Amino acid sequence: MDSLKNILALISKWLSACASMVVSLLLLVFPGFFKRWLSDPMTLQIDEYHGINSRNQLFGALELYLQNKISPSTRLLKIAQTRKDSIFSTHFSDNQEFEDVYEDIQLKWKFNIISKESNHHPSLASKRKQYFQLIFDLEQKEKVMNSYLPYVLETFKAMKEERKLIKLHTLVRVDPYKIRWDAINLEHPATFETLAMDLELKTSVLEDLEKFVKRKEFYQRVGRAWKRGYLLYGPPGTGKSSLVAAMANYLKFDIYDLQLTHLKSDMELRKTLIATTNKSILVIEDIDCSQAELQDRNSGKGSRKIDSEGQQITLSGLLNFTDGLWSSCGEERIFIFTTNHKSKLDPALLRSGRMDMHIHMSYCSYEGFKTLASNYLGVCDHPLFENIECLLKNTKITPAQIAEALMKSEEAEVALQGLITVLKEKRYKGDEYLDEGEGEHLTYFI
Repeated sequence: MDSLKNILALISKWLSACASMVVSLLLLVFPGFFKRWLSDPMTLQIDEYHGINSRNQLFGALELYLQNKISPSTRLLKIAQTRKDSIFSTHFSDNQEFEDVYEDIQLKWKFNIISKESNHHPSLASKRKQYFQLIFDLEQKEKVMNSYLPYVLETFKAMKEERKLIKLHTLVRVDPYKIRWDAINLEHPATFETLAMDLELKTSVLEDLEKFVKRKEFYQRVGRAWKRGYLLYGPPGTGKSSLVAAMANYLKFDIYDLQLTHLKSDMELRKTLIATTNKSILVIEDIDCSQAELQDRNSGKGSRKIDSEGQQITLSGLLNFTDGLWSSCGEERIFIFTTNHKSKLDPALLRSGRMDMHIHMSYCSYEGFKTLASNYLGVCDHPLFENIECLLKNTKITPAQIAEALMKSEEAEVALQGLITVLKEKRYKGDEYLDEGEGEHLTYFI
């Protein structure tokens, strides 16, 4: 009996040793599998909404970030395209899973949808709760919270900038007491490469924009709101609106087109400013025409439609809008005023802090013509260029008028001959428009 017990003990020890060797070998050959099997998992839940109606920013970031983590083996994807979008958008299915790796940490994401039918209103669509779950090893909690999730947010911001569709916003009056911004995609093709501007002026504007977007710390240090004001002035047809579009396309900033005639009071003016987003351009075109309808801040002259309660938009309200306390409600924003008559503007609108850079959009130069010839005809040189250069030195013609002449034929010879005819006619007739900024290019404030 004792010998049998000894034999069984030896067999048990041998089996235990064999099992230990097998586990060691498996851990050596398949370390990842057994590490996940033996790990202590932790789950983070990211709901779509935080509180009653506040959307979780991390949830929104994950909707874009995880699109790059969709497995090639995925068999079900939901896609959609709205009337205003030019590309398909991808939506996740319930229980869809994603895998990610960050600094050798294995991470598993899962998207979930819970639908709740309404007991009181069965005909209504069910209420949905959407959330993401992140599953990882508990020992990696600190690195996931302090490094991985901030990495996800930063990656999302970069992806969003790369894919961003620029919006053009306009004011819509919902009822006599309520207004809101409505938006469409900005499809204006203008770029700084296609603008018929003086080359030196174009370079100055580009450098100023670049400096502005990189100076967040500077504005904080000196105690100024992070905003910049530009006044574009000059004859009609010189490309002021195209320059606004080119700036928006270059910076990938939304445009808010503000028409003061849509507003009833300074209070509504402030509300429209608060409703704009960061990284945006707020434009008031033909500010000289709008200013004529404003209540003068000193004399009370020029008052516009005053309702029964005495509400009105005042010049003082516009000045505070561009450089008062309300103008600091946001950051990285640009204000642009355009005008054909700079001399009609109140000097208070033109000072530094409101309009920091005055850009004179003048008649077309030879350099501007060459840009237009390249855009419309695809030619960078032609025997007729020399004749056109001589005519442009003594002829006032806008880029819009040159563009109109070049569009009359797709054959370079015919279009350029037609432009020469137009230039000669303009030279003899002269221009009926007085360019108040003639001889100027740029007034620049630090």
